[in-house]
Amino acid sequence: MARTLESSLRAEFEATLPWPLDAFQAESIDKLDGSRGVLVCAPTSSGKTVVAEYAIHRALRENVKVIYTTPLKALSNQKFRDFQRSYGEGETGLVTGENTINELAPIVVMTTEILRNLIYEDPERLREVRYVVLDEVHYIDDFPRGSVWEEIVIQAPVHIKFVGLSATVGNYQELAEWMSENRGPVETIYTDRRPVELRLWLAMQNSFLPLFAPDGGIDQKTWAKASQDEEAAYHVQRFRSLPSNDLLQVIGELERLKMLPAIYFIFSRRGCREALQRCAYHSLDLTTPEEKAAVEAISADRLRHLRDPDELALYKRMVDAGMLRRGLAVHHAGLLPYHKELVEELFQAGLIKVVFATETLSLGINMPARAVVVSSFTKFDGVNFSTLTTGELTQLMGRAGRRGIDTLGHGIILKESDVQIGTIYEVAMGEGLVIESKFLPNYNMVLNLLRIHPPEEAEKLMARSFGQFQKQLAATRTTDRLANVRQRLGDMTQTWECENNCTLADLEAYYKIEDRRRVIRIELRRLRREA
Repeated sequence: MARTLESSLRAEFEATLPWPLDAFQAESIDKLDGSRGVLVCAPTSSGKTVVAEYAIHRALRENVKVIYTTPLKALSNQKFRDFQRSYGEGETGLVTGENTINELAPIVVMTTEILRNLIYEDPERLREVRYVVLDEVHYIDDFPRGSVWEEIVIQAPVHIKFVGLSATVGNYQELAEWMSENRGPVETIYTDRRPVELRLWLAMQNSFLPLFAPDGGIDQKTWAKASQDEEAAYHVQRFRSLPSNDLLQVIGELERLKMLPAIYFIFSRRGCREALQRCAYHSLDLTTPEEKAAVEAISADRLRHLRDPDELALYKRMVDAGMLRRGLAVHHAGLLPYHKELVEELFQAGLIKVVFATETLSLGINMPARAVVVSSFTKFDGVNFSTLTTGELTQLMGRAGRRGIDTLGHGIILKESDVQIGTIYEVAMGEGLVIESKFLPNYNMVLNLLRIHPPEEAEKLMARSFGQFQKQLAATRTTDRLANVRQRLGDMTQTWECENNCTLADLEAYYKIEDRRRVIRIELRRLRREA
């Protein structure tokens, strides 16, 4: 009977989809039906959200509740709007630090921190919740926010099933094992296959050169040209500070090669604004008269929904309507919600041809493009400027290629004179993200635990963290290696020979004296400099 019900639910859900389930989606749904949860690792824009939508479909049919969590307010707002369109306003709620809308609805979208606070402060509200979707669960690697995901997995009521959605990570099995220890059997589904093929390009002197040859190896012509430019930068003074590409020329090349619409990533809000201003100064126009009329119609419809006159005046002042009509816009976390929603709607409709965006657009927001441009291979990480990692580059490029529209997505990296071509290839060909726990107990966490648990129980809960799990795994591996070293030491002791009758203890004492001598020499040099 139960199997028949699940089959009917599955068939009913599949009938709502625009195309058949991919193999990994079908496997994920099967495993969700038969386990305590699933962890789905797949590339950006591959369709992971379908698994979460199936959990929502089940929850509505079973008359239970589901919570969908995201790491960003912008992503929560978008999911809320998507679910409102799919399931109706009465069925969907939103809780973030800024908005609380219909919080008792069967489907509630919230930021991850809000769910963590609910677990500590109002666990009764979770009694009817059957499923929790953890979108972008690889954020567990983020410092200092990653510990929030760990707290949720450890502390959530036992009746809740988790659906974890993650970008492709190297140690997904390790993460699933830890979740299984805390929640019961959690199944894993992994795929690195993109629904739309991705082709990478290197932009030099406003031309796009293939980064890889057809056989998947390094394109030798691209390597040679980049190496020649680097050699010229070395020999010619101040050549290094000159940019190799121009914004307007790059957009022109995108248009010529039919790679629009495109997301042009710039890692600062100011940089995004300046790029749009430069396009305005040069009167860049990428839309047809029909597209301009469509932009005006959608914008006017948005304006009609603004009731507050002050909000309407602010909206008109902040939104560059002229550049929207020309198919150009910016997108970052500092925009007004109505402005951001308008840009997203226009881009999804194909009316915005180039959007200058910060990296927040790469984190799950549904704005796929035909091409993605990475304007800089370095970004500020809060302390200093560092090269993009393989995981970050993969996340950015994940927006390239629109499923059901494009057969090929394009990722363009703008070559900078201070970034060597070898570094670009190393990152582009490197291994993906490996999650490491950033669990760091703080006063707030400890006080929350002690408020609802005795000290002994709180200490046990802390010991169940992903960080502790990884340390135990490392300790096990270290123990095995230590046993090997001791075996080798034992063999050396048995076969030790020395012409002067010295022992291994003498050798150990010699190296200790040598280390001490090295320290003293360094100290002497320092004292001489200061004398």
